[in-house]
Amino acid sequence: MKEQTLSNRTMAGYASAEVGITAVETMAQIYLLDFYVSTVGLKPSLFGLAMLVAILWDAISDPIMGYISDRTSFTNGRRRPYIVVGGFLLGLGVYFLFTPPELETQTSKFLYLVLTYFFTNTFMTMIAVPHISLGGEIGFTSGERNRIFGWRLFFANLGLLLGLLLPAIWVSLGKDGFTSRSYSSASIWILLCFVSYSTYRFTKGRDFPYHKSSGKPSSVGENILSFFKSASFILKNRYFLPLLLAFIVATAARTLNSSLGLLYYKERLLLEDSQVVVRILLPFVFFLTISIPLWIYLAKRFGKKQPAFWGSFLLGVLTIILYPILPQRSYEAPLIAAFFGGIFAGSILLFDSLVADVVDYDELLTGEKREGAYFGFWKMATKIIRAIGFAFLGFLLETIGYQAGAQTQDPELGWRLTLLFGPVVGSLFVLASLVFTQMGLTAEVHTKIQWLLSRKKNIQKRRSSGTPAG
Repeated sequence: MKEQTLSNRTMAGYASAEVGITAVETMAQIYLLDFYVSTVGLKPSLFGLAMLVAILWDAISDPIMGYISDRTSFTNGRRRPYIVVGGFLLGLGVYFLFTPPELETQTSKFLYLVLTYFFTNTFMTMIAVPHISLGGEIGFTSGERNRIFGWRLFFANLGLLLGLLLPAIWVSLGKDGFTSRSYSSASIWILLCFVSYSTYRFTKGRDFPYHKSSGKPSSVGENILSFFKSASFILKNRYFLPLLLAFIVATAARTLNSSLGLLYYKERLLLEDSQVVVRILLPFVFFLTISIPLWIYLAKRFGKKQPAFWGSFLLGVLTIILYPILPQRSYEAPLIAAFFGGIFAGSILLFDSLVADVVDYDELLTGEKREGAYFGFWKMATKIIRAIGFAFLGFLLETIGYQAGAQTQDPELGWRLTLLFGPVVGSLFVLASLVFTQMGLTAEVHTKIQWLLSRKKNIQKRRSSGTPAG
């Protein structure tokens, strides 16, 4: 079987939309809590509750969007139209999210955050689920999928850089905290319009519309019943469930890590936010980016399972050991942690690639291509845990003594943040790696699945053409 059928140009064009998607996610994960608590003045507990409400809806909408995109019959594809429209609407949503009007009461601040984040997440679903599903669909071989999701992670890292740096750039140009966030979100809106169209253009001819046969459901009631049957089958997939559970635990760790990062560096290590972004977070993204070829090579050499396990496990051990002992007022020691953390975190691309491999097993059993449904559930589960994590974190910050909008905090707050940012987050990464060991889709098993799938398709083609299967 030929190992690569897609050009790097096509793969890069497909993956380019991830710049805008990840830039929005980074702005929300890194800056949203600090922006609404410190600048807008919303109570941390109300912030957490707003996140819970908005993200839970976002999670529910993911498998619905996946199901819809699986069954869309537009002539220009079943995924691509959602990507280009979703990019424009997502940019609009994030702009209003970071540009609130002057609000006086806690209730008005809470409701504004709920509504704008609700719509932002809805538009995120519209572009993100079809986009990741298309990535699993345009490549067939395991190695090709690794490269596709490697390109996707590369552009995601560029988006991560933009989400991190844009606010710092606007601050350096003399803008205050509020204006810098607003200008940054407007810049991302423009970017999203460009990259979503780029993906639409470069994947032309790679996204095929859904053709409904006479046996497929047509009424609303039949479609709803079909959706729940599909969901039930997906959650019983012997390879998907342990992979999903491992990623859920890892997502809980990443949610705490990204949300607490700036607070940890500021309150525990006594470092300036702008310097943390440039001297720690920026190098982390660089190390993460340059690790991509390493993880693609390791997956080709040893299969995806072993590298994915060791990446998550070593990241957890590093987090448990290093962050509680980093010295205060030092940028050099956190840079070492950023180097190893970035390298180990690069293994995340293998998890997404494994979902595409799991879909092959589903297609072998059912005869249907349901990347949208699988990636919809993939995103739904992780967003539910993010919602719970945000809600828990908001109340937890108040419990450990964080004062919203205060210039000075309790001296003990730094150590309490350290326990969360280090041992708690690290233990979750270790737990995720241990859960992942229960996933039985090895390279050998997947090769056999693809051989059977190719054989099944060839037999079906011969039957449809009237050629003996002989």
